Amino acid sequence: MADTAESEPTKTSETDSVVSVGATSAESPEIEAGPDPERLARASAVLNGAGVRIMALEGGATIGVWSDLDGPEVRAALRAFGSGGLPVRYLDGAGIPMRYKLRRVEGEPVPMNVLNEMERHPADPWKIRDRMLKEMGWCSKVMDWAEWKAAGLNRLFQEQGTTGKPGRITAATVRHGEQKAGANG
Repeated sequence: MADTAESEPTKTSETDSVVSVGATSAESPEIEAGPDPERLARASAVLNGAGVRIMALEGGATIGVWSDLDGPEVRAALRAFGSGGLPVRYLDGAGIPMRYKLRRVEGEPVPMNVLNEMERHPADPWKIRDRMLKEMGWCSKVMDWAEWKAAGLNRLFQEQGTTGKPGRITAATVRHGEQKAGANG
């Protein structure tokens, strides 16, 4: 699926015209006189990997970024293509037309309260996101129950323990404890 996302251009207007956000210099002759092609190729890979797209909204061209994938590297890649001055909106946010919300990248958008705070801090919203998600104990990757329980117990030891350090409980320890409890109960 990642290959599909990288090779498919993004629709940008009501007439379904198409623009590739991460086009290479060979695909965009007007860029050839600009930045170094290797830099553009790296920037293109970052933008495609993050599912970034150009949207045609009422205010004009707008960059669409998934809230969980925004970061300094995405913003640097946008600047490499001269798009750093365009407004950025979160694809998983309110007011974005459904045609832009098809997600072809891994991950999971952040909770709406986090997204709202990110929008309130446009200079470096990923710092707000990362701090809030850490405070919430958020994990967007799928993990099994034993991993989740071990992470929660370790966080509890850090918050409530006398050392202030996380515990060292592993998922294997949790599974072993569950097996013993099942055998005795």
